[in-house]
Amino acid sequence: MKAEFYYDCHKYICSLVQVDFVKELKIKNYQGFVLAVKQGEKIGLLGKSRHNAKQIDVSKPHFYNVIKAAMSALELETRNEVILERNRTIAEGEEMIQQQNREIRLLNEQLRIQATKIEQLLRENQQLSAQLVEKEIRETQINLASQENLAQVGIEEGSGEAEISKKIDDLPIIDSGLEVHLIENQQDLEEVENAEAISEDGVEVVDLEIIEEVDATLEVAGGESEIKHLPKRGSQRKARKK
Repeated sequence: MKAEFYYDCHKYICSLVQVDFVKELKIKNYQGFVLAVKQGEKIGLLGKSRHNAKQIDVSKPHFYNVIKAAMSALELETRNEVILERNRTIAEGEEMIQQQNREIRLLNEQLRIQATKIEQLLRENQQLSAQLVEKEIRETQINLASQENLAQVGIEEGSGEAEISKKIDDLPIIDSGLEVHLIENQQDLEEVENAEAISEDGVEVVDLEIIEEVDATLEVAGGESEIKHLPKRGSQRKARKK
């Protein structure tokens, strides 16, 4: 460690070094002479080099005051070194704080971006939930409308079937006419066969007029039918010999 100091208007340079495991104080004046004295000793060396240096009593006031000023300068330099080290530590700490502040600002910006994305996702989720609720409401309304339509159709079909059944029940039932009609048709068939037999014997059969009975079928709702008989005019045949 080195230090500069002024004593009696002259500039001195001093240093504290380790020699043979003992600290030695060296003081150099503006003329180039060096005063060297080991810690705890009262005899020192004075000269421009160690070979031609002479021993002196450092307890004399002049040398003692110079040594005391040198020690004060070294102590002050030590304190300055401590202060400088502290200042360097503080500067490094401030730099670290600034770096941390920059990182904090960066993290805050990232958090702001994430918060914006989260808000956007929440809005989209709310919109999706609203759409799902609206869809469920529409489906429920459609299902209710379908059920009402099916119920109305069932009521109408029941009413229609009841009305058809009532109409069928109101229609007249004619059973004997059908039997008479079948008997008359059988008789006509027998007459035709007799006429053909006569024709084979040489008699020509001339059809004068044949009016057949027309059976009208009345269809009603429900798939049931009723046979309605119209008046029948008998077949007339005239036979003549060839």
